Amino acid sequence: MSGMRLRLMSMPGDGLSRLLASCCDLLAGVAEPRVGYLPAAAIGDNYLDPNVDAFEGLAAVDLIDPVAASRDSILRTLDRVALLYVPGGNTSALVERLARAGLITEIAGRLRDGLPYVGFSAGATLCGLDILNSNDPNPSGSSDFAGLGLLPFSVNVHYPADEARTERDERLADYHHFQTAPILALEDDALLRVEGSEITLAEGHAWVFDGSGERRPY
Repeated sequence: MSGMRLRLMSMPGDGLSRLLASCCDLLAGVAEPRVGYLPAAAIGDNYLDPNVDAFEGLAAVDLIDPVAASRDSILRTLDRVALLYVPGGNTSALVERLARAGLITEIAGRLRDGLPYVGFSAGATLCGLDILNSNDPNPSGSSDFAGLGLLPFSVNVHYPADEARTERDERLADYHHFQTAPILALEDDALLRVEGSEITLAEGHAWVFDGSGERRPY
């Protein structure tokens, strides 16, 4: 895990402000950077054009489409980009598409070897041990629930900051009837920073659920 550089969040900020600031950090010193945009969690619009516009002046954006593009083409794109960006959407669809294209192990290996990564919502959940704490339905009927395994916990995003916590806490508690891994729940203001084996909460609020029935601040 010594080479990883990840920025994970529930929400990308107004106008992608939080996400773009993270990209600026990760791309510092890179000449003519290219970002690999992997919206495989999208069902419908992939929002390519707004993202190209948002990155104008910072980096060129290359679309990575595991449904339409060949694996070899995707690998060539990954070879030339300086950062991989995975936005939100449906986490089950994301994992199903990556698994079908044979990209789960490939992407995990590249991130471990130092390819910088930014992900929000489904893109953050993907990096955990599994995606069983996704908030999404499973319309694709996927039977793949493993995450990239880059973090020592399962990830839950959009954790409520108000009375809605009770329902969410009950659902997260169900996980620990069957699984032993801790859960990291990110509120919408959270930014998780991973540098090698060091994992820090750079912004906002996050909570750890370890199966004890209590949550504690991360």
